Amino acid sequence: MDQDHSHDSLIEVVRACTAAADEASARESVLPKVRRLLGARTLVVEVPGADGPEVAFVDGLAVPAGGVSVAADGTHSVVLVPDQWRALGVGHVVSQRLAGHSGVLALGWSNVEETTPVSAQLAVVLDLVALTFSRLVLDSSLHDLAARVDSAQHLASMGDYDWHIASDTNQWSDELYRIYGYEPQSFNPSYERFLANIHPDDRERIQGIHQQAYATGDPYHMIERIVRPDGEVRYLSSNGEVIMDATRTPVRMRGTCIDITDRVLADQERERVSERFQLLVNAAPEAILVIDAEEGIVQSNPRAAEVLGSDPTGGRLRDFLPLGAETGQAIAALGSSGQPLVLDVVAVTLKESERGDMTAVFLADAGPRLDREAMATRLGEAQQRRRQALEINDNVVQGLTAASYALEQDDSPATRSYLNRTLQAARHMMDDLLEPQGQEIRPGDLIRAHAASLEPQVNLETDAEPSVPVEQAPRILIVDDAEDIRMLLRLKLAHQGRYDVVGEAEDGLGAVEQARTLQPDLVVLDMAMPKMDGLQALPLIRDAVPGVRVIVLSGFNQATLEREAMAAGADRYLVKGGSMGAILDTIADVLGAA
Repeated sequence: MDQDHSHDSLIEVVRACTAAADEASARESVLPKVRRLLGARTLVVEVPGADGPEVAFVDGLAVPAGGVSVAADGTHSVVLVPDQWRALGVGHVVSQRLAGHSGVLALGWSNVEETTPVSAQLAVVLDLVALTFSRLVLDSSLHDLAARVDSAQHLASMGDYDWHIASDTNQWSDELYRIYGYEPQSFNPSYERFLANIHPDDRERIQGIHQQAYATGDPYHMIERIVRPDGEVRYLSSNGEVIMDATRTPVRMRGTCIDITDRVLADQERERVSERFQLLVNAAPEAILVIDAEEGIVQSNPRAAEVLGSDPTGGRLRDFLPLGAETGQAIAALGSSGQPLVLDVVAVTLKESERGDMTAVFLADAGPRLDREAMATRLGEAQQRRRQALEINDNVVQGLTAASYALEQDDSPATRSYLNRTLQAARHMMDDLLEPQGQEIRPGDLIRAHAASLEPQVNLETDAEPSVPVEQAPRILIVDDAEDIRMLLRLKLAHQGRYDVVGEAEDGLGAVEQARTLQPDLVVLDMAMPKMDGLQALPLIRDAVPGVRVIVLSGFNQATLEREAMAAGADRYLVKGGSMGAILDTIADVLGAA
């Protein structure tokens, strides 16, 4: 090979090495030029495989079945010639280990003399090839590392920045651009551009934090609001440090930013829920006491002071309720000054807290309820007496009058007929009063408190209506993704003393699982929920609990979802926002129908 041609071929190899973008393109574009430049009869690249070396590239003679021996020192060196190559006339082989997993490059000549004209170039070319593959391996590793860092930042909603103060140039990671609402690397985020994205109410505070860091060199942390181009406000938690030169002059500022908007909004929502709950508790018509495991009163609402005569917080429950936290009606109690009280009491165990088990005790003055029940009893008795009077007048008095008239006329057959018909009417009237029809009279039903008298005495006294035993109470499952709604429904139902709230679920999947496990009599079901909505869950609940009653309590108007909910198997559809009394009436109505 003449010197000029050799020089041109070497330039081609250098250009090919420079242009190579990855290992595969380097093998295809560089290695054939290397073989021609060095005058080799064959060139082979072997890479590690699962079962030993595998051929990745061949140019020239075919690869022998035995492969090529690898130089142990990792540099270009003479290796043992395989018998298969020797049979083909190859008597001299040089190998070069390539970087990473690129494998081993092997070149073969007929004899060692063929390498003499290119001996000066051989080492240079092989070193050039080795450096090229090293560069490609490093480029690939760097690209992979950058991709992994970008993926990690994206998953963590975190970006980083590096601001060169003197040039006012800032290097943002791709994710930081996305956090601010921009395409990655779409502009230079200078300090002025950065401040323009800060919420106007936060700018002065953020500048003050930066100036303090410039002056002291101390690391800083801040929470700032940014305004995206579409107007959305996001919350960031930023950490940073100032890099100073030997003269203590700030030269760079770098750090990280994490998007904490979801956490901030969740905290704000919890605060709003807590405030709403406190407002509901304070406005509740019942006195509410929260007691600890030792029955010490740790919290109360304003109504408790009105019912008990003073704020009971800090006192002992048994100072007011001698029987302690026991659910019951018309319970004898004491006010703060010792005055006797009659209260309806409902005790509900709250979730375990840092202070142990807590109990909410609801107190209501039983007087108004007892008065209403007594009034209803008197009204019912008055209506019954009026009905009896009308029936006696129509069926008995008139029949006896007719019999009396017939008797005065000495008409015995007519008198007997009138009396028989009057007795028959009296029996029919008694059957009507013993409704429901067909119910058998059991031993003891006919025992009377007083002997029969022509002047019946009506006893207007009545006992308070007893609570329904828990084992007989209808079992209710409450399903709603709003915790405060579930809690208020549970407490209100527990306050009634007629129902047993056996469980709660915050989504449709939980509702189906709870229904299958608890087998409730009635489910109060929300529509819009995580994981599975109410329309999906409703037929599954009915399959899991045959005969269960379902009341949909939804935030959507009736015109929006009522038809679908009823078609899916709901018994009633209620819109949220009405009174809890209406919910209780509907529950009673649906369970009554069941």
